Amino acid sequence: MIMKAMRSQMKLIMWIVAVAMVVGFGFIITGTGGNLGKSQSKLAQGIAGEVNGQSISLRQYQEVYRQNMRNYRQQSGGEPDEATGKQIENETWQSMVEEMLLQQAYRKLGIKIHDEEVISIIRNSPPQELRTNENLMTNGVFDIQKYHAFISHPQSMPWLLDYENQIKKQLPLQKLRLQLVSGIRITDQELKEAFIDKFDKVRVSYIAIPLGAFYNPNQEISQDQVAEYYKAHQAEYDAPERVNLEFVAFSQSPTEKDLQAIKDRIEEIYLEVKAPGADFAELAMTYSEDPGSAEKGGDLGFFGRGQMIPEFEKLAFEMAPGKVSQPFQTQFGWHIMKVEEKKTEKGQPMVRARHILLRTKAGEETLSDLRIKSDIFSDAVKEKGFEKAAAEQGLEIVKTGFFPRGSYVPRLGSMPELVNFAFDEGQGKVSPVLDNGQSYVVARILEHRKKGVQPLADVEQLIRSKIYMERARAEAQAMAQTLRSQIADPRDMEKMAKAANAKLETTGEFSRADFVPNVGNQNEFFAAAFGMAPGTVSGPVATDQAVYIIRVDSHNPINQELFNQEAGKLEQELVQKKQNEAIQNWYQSLQKNAQIRDYRVAGM
Repeated sequence: MIMKAMRSQMKLIMWIVAVAMVVGFGFIITGTGGNLGKSQSKLAQGIAGEVNGQSISLRQYQEVYRQNMRNYRQQSGGEPDEATGKQIENETWQSMVEEMLLQQAYRKLGIKIHDEEVISIIRNSPPQELRTNENLMTNGVFDIQKYHAFISHPQSMPWLLDYENQIKKQLPLQKLRLQLVSGIRITDQELKEAFIDKFDKVRVSYIAIPLGAFYNPNQEISQDQVAEYYKAHQAEYDAPERVNLEFVAFSQSPTEKDLQAIKDRIEEIYLEVKAPGADFAELAMTYSEDPGSAEKGGDLGFFGRGQMIPEFEKLAFEMAPGKVSQPFQTQFGWHIMKVEEKKTEKGQPMVRARHILLRTKAGEETLSDLRIKSDIFSDAVKEKGFEKAAAEQGLEIVKTGFFPRGSYVPRLGSMPELVNFAFDEGQGKVSPVLDNGQSYVVARILEHRKKGVQPLADVEQLIRSKIYMERARAEAQAMAQTLRSQIADPRDMEKMAKAANAKLETTGEFSRADFVPNVGNQNEFFAAAFGMAPGTVSGPVATDQAVYIIRVDSHNPINQELFNQEAGKLEQELVQKKQNEAIQNWYQSLQKNAQIRDYRVAGM
């Protein structure tokens, strides 16, 4: 039946958008408005956050979050663990911010959709799932009249409403994309340069003198030399606003008791799997904690050698189809595997298997104990101060170093709540207990730095490393110059390489757009190789990793016939690339200028 097929195949309809918006929103979180008191006040008013001054209501956020949780439970057959729950919270928030930013952009750009457009798409542009539905075909060809009859049937109304909503969501994206890319063109010169980059090819031999052989961090560098380098390169050390924190983390690692409980549980599940009439797929949907496969009955599909971790792969290829493994452990946790079938594809063996996974994680009792310990530390900090409270409880204090505003905190990962706190609170302030899914964290702000050139003290070690590298490059160039002076005939390069205890390497054919092993791509090596005639030898050519002496062995230049064959396809590729760059730049600008405030830190 058509409706049954559509319910099983229904996905987010992205077919309208010719090229998807390929860049995600890595939002710059601007914080809670200056202090936690204001954050708590906003949350008390029912505001979860703001996007450019426009509120996201707490009720709306909670409704979307609950729906996402329901979706997870339906797909996984169980409750999410604490880390997954945290991820669902953050993804809920990010999706709502993204949607609000897009809606604001539509209004600013005057993008609207009209009922007539939606109706026209529904009637004349059915999704691919229906175009290939046998019930809507006549003599093997899609029949538009049958489709019109289908959408007119009252039973189709739920699907039709869902499809209409999908169109209303995607049509503005299509119009936005058209606005962003409508003026993009490829000039004849751009096409010619791109063709040369891709199809003009050389083959070279070279002697490499690595800079690392001359890098000596024990050389003396005076403070005056460091200061002089710093003064000459200050633009390199310009930095955005940043903050330095110290924190104590209570790692949510499983205890021995937790590990034993997981092992006992996998043994219990194994007994169920081996029971007469047991359905492995059904049990995987019920018990497996692998979110990527649990909803598919643990099905991992076909895989070849090298695609799975070694212990999993070894067992899968050893077992016969239909067999079920005993519980076994990997870095991810405890598994039970069933091999479904095997085949050979392009001469390579392939296996299709299912598995049940119980992840190695802390139990609820362990997490509860850790939370109590972190709360005790947090309370102690208020009375005794950060260092004394940590010392009395035998806790390690870790410093992040300075980092810019963003969603990632050094050594802790993604913690939007901590970022909000760090950039909006004053020096010395201590955070509430926060959770990143791996640890409970209490942090203290050590210092803020405004946007501008980093102090010399912060970059001194980096400058010293650069001076060491410059000296190494100079020595490598001097050696290369001596070696080059001894090469009178290009055919002498191999002999000279051996005399210098080096090796003559030969590349395959490569273009300007290729990556050459042990050389890199689009660096000084490429400029020299394509700027020389076959049979000639270069002088010393320095890159960031070595100094080279290059001999061009062959040059396969481009020709008009090849250009005529490839120009059309290449032009399409360039247009696509420019369009994606335009979309990416637009998104980056949208992100950079957005004022996004997350008040969930106070209570979510």
